Amino acid sequence: MTLREINKLRPRRLRALTGMTVKALGELLATILPELARRRAQAKEQRVNRQRCVGGGAKRTLSPAQEVLLVLVYLRHNVAHEVVGQMFGVSADTSENLFHEIVPVLRELFPANRFEAEKRFRRNGCGLQVETIDRLLIDSFETAIPRPSQKERQKRVYSGKKKRHTLKTQVVSDARGELLDVDGGHRGPAADKKIYQASSVAHHFPQTPKQADLGYLGTAGVQTPQRKPRGGELTAAQRAENRQLASVRVHVEHGIRRLKGFKIVRENYRHAIGLFPMVVSAVVGLVHLNRIFQ
Repeated sequence: MTLREINKLRPRRLRALTGMTVKALGELLATILPELARRRAQAKEQRVNRQRCVGGGAKRTLSPAQEVLLVLVYLRHNVAHEVVGQMFGVSADTSENLFHEIVPVLRELFPANRFEAEKRFRRNGCGLQVETIDRLLIDSFETAIPRPSQKERQKRVYSGKKKRHTLKTQVVSDARGELLDVDGGHRGPAADKKIYQASSVAHHFPQTPKQADLGYLGTAGVQTPQRKPRGGELTAAQRAENRQLASVRVHVEHGIRRLKGFKIVRENYRHAIGLFPMVVSAVVGLVHLNRIFQ
């Protein structure tokens, strides 16, 4: 796939292919390409036991912009590297090497924290402040992973809720569903309540009301729905209160939906488990970029 072919794509087709709007993709390339060139030049100069002069050896098949687009397509669709490599005319090994090279750069240049992203990319100043957040919505989702071969290891990541091996990600949004921060890479059976207690959400938003589902029942400072008593029923007032809470909490689901538009965090994550927090952070940074330049 050449740049000329990509330039001919309509905005909706480009969004479906890469997950990025036209404006966001332009900002992304303008930000990452100089940094990518700088890092590669630095790596060449610092290489030990060099036998050729700098610039020698085989040349890259793809341009840097094509390499970034290849990684975006992989993050968006989560297909085999053989498939993505075939689209761009390179081998599966090249595609995988580009993934491991470019994703850390994406994570570093495009922050997963919404406040940092606003400061970095909002031209007219940061429009989002901690003090202006009127309510926090907290939820989590699980990403399937292959069954580990070691018995003890597979037990640590087996989710009884999903009936498969997963990694769990905690998501924090405001009342409109704008993602504020994520905390990814927890073991599938980890309780939502314990993940929240180990996070820094309460510290960063001490005065902001917080709302979550029944997975956070009993958590200090977090409002949850009324739980139906065993063998009993909720009153009409309690059901009405639960419906009102659900109508607000659904917005965090919209934020998760935007995140899961990149299938690498939605289904069949196949890379090393230790890399998952970095991958989730990179994807959230791309979502923030889309929202800022929509």
